[in-house]
Amino acid sequence: MTIEIGIVLAILIAALVLFVTELVRADVVALLVTLALILTNLVTVDDAFAGFSSPAVVTVWAVFIISGGLQRSGVADMVASKILQYAGESDQRLLILLMVGAGVMSAFMNNIGAVAILMPAVINIGRKRNIPISKLLMPLAFAALLGGNITLIGTPPNILATIIMQERGLDPFAFFDFAPTGLLVLTVGIVYMLLVGQHLLPDRSAEG
Repeated sequence: MTIEIGIVLAILIAALVLFVTELVRADVVALLVTLALILTNLVTVDDAFAGFSSPAVVTVWAVFIISGGLQRSGVADMVASKILQYAGESDQRLLILLMVGAGVMSAFMNNIGAVAILMPAVINIGRKRNIPISKLLMPLAFAALLGGNITLIGTPPNILATIIMQERGLDPFAFFDFAPTGLLVLTVGIVYMLLVGQHLLPDRSAEG
């Protein structure tokens, strides 16, 4: 193993420890990794910041900005409250509407943003109905991940794949090219959660 490989591994391990322990914010850790690579001469300054000129990076930034705008404007909160309103007293209907809502929201905004918006409302409804919170939050997270595959901007890998295709002279994906498989996967995920998944989830109190 060369010295350069050892340095890279050390930087990766340090970054992983910081991410897991959350001693430093994730964005600060990313900047520290970039700085460490520059100071150790593993990459040049130009190469280190070349990625910021990539359309993929700019697009991902734009998705986060849109997600923040939806959250601050109250539009997403309104969607969340409507989901809970139409669920009524049925736990099965609540689960379906929750997963559909999270999946659709994450198709047009960042997955983490969709979960962050819906999570407080889900916790409150769990406490009011005395539903174990684990049986609501896990489906919420799964639906957000699956829903991100519906559109081009739903998840960063879709954006990166499109940019790579453009760079290699291929026709890029259109906005809804992922929709057929994305909707199918989300539907299968919802059906599985209703029939099997919810019975396998841990039974943890909403007060915990």
